[in-house]
Amino acid sequence: MAKGTKELKQRITGVKNIQQITRAMEMEATQKLKRLQSRADAARPFAGKIQEMVGRLAGSVGRDLSALLQEREGGVTANLVITSDKGMCGGFNANMVRFAQKTLRADDEQQKLYVLGRKGDVLLRARGWSIDRKYDDTVEKMGYDRARALAKELVAEFLEGKVNRVRLVYTSFLSSARQAPAAVTILPIDPASLLSDAADADAGQSAGREFIIEPDEEALLRSLLPKFLEVKVYSAILESLASEFTARRNAMKQATDAADDIIGALKRQYNRARQESITSELLEVSSGAEALK
Repeated sequence: MAKGTKELKQRITGVKNIQQITRAMEMEATQKLKRLQSRADAARPFAGKIQEMVGRLAGSVGRDLSALLQEREGGVTANLVITSDKGMCGGFNANMVRFAQKTLRADDEQQKLYVLGRKGDVLLRARGWSIDRKYDDTVEKMGYDRARALAKELVAEFLEGKVNRVRLVYTSFLSSARQAPAAVTILPIDPASLLSDAADADAGQSAGREFIIEPDEEALLRSLLPKFLEVKVYSAILESLASEFTARRNAMKQATDAADDIIGALKRQYNRARQESITSELLEVSSGAEALK
């Protein structure tokens, strides 16, 4: 067999090997996404109700009850940017970093930049940003307990006056077909926006209901505020992970499909080269036979 056909056969084998890897990564991302969606679906009703309760109670009691509800002028905004630890997920991290830069530049106040996810840290530093805090956690392995501890750190900074606002910058998982970067201010807590979001999610199902609250509204609100912030941080991590797995699944599917096209094109080249090689050999045999006559 001619040298050209051997090289083409090797290239076909190489592309097939790569395709096996991309197909396996696509399947892995799909399975991880399913498991994560189960966790998110289980947490969503609780998150929605606690948000509604905090909004209603804060609107009733007033912002003076807790420093977590009180607006402050000027000061520093802490931005927690959530990205991934791994690549191979299309433009997921690049889009998140681009959005984070746009968000930071649009704010005239002093900014602090906290990053969760190795890729975000690398990309932001490469673009000249100074990282005030890099979390070493593996994003995929973060559970509720770690999210609670992270939320407590952010709350402590806010209460101590080190920052006047806390903002989560992450990729919101709207559906399996749509994910979008989001910047959500979680401190100070805005009761009006909570009620608006809860109304959109609940579609008025609990409107007009009256509740018996014990011991009283103020005590309940004080106990719910930290829990609400923990849920917000945890939900942002879950949504970011779901968006990452979706992006990786789509990227690997595109790579697998592209490999099919490449293999098809190489096989056509191989068949043509093989036909040409056979034709050339037949001509040589024919010429040799003629020379012997």
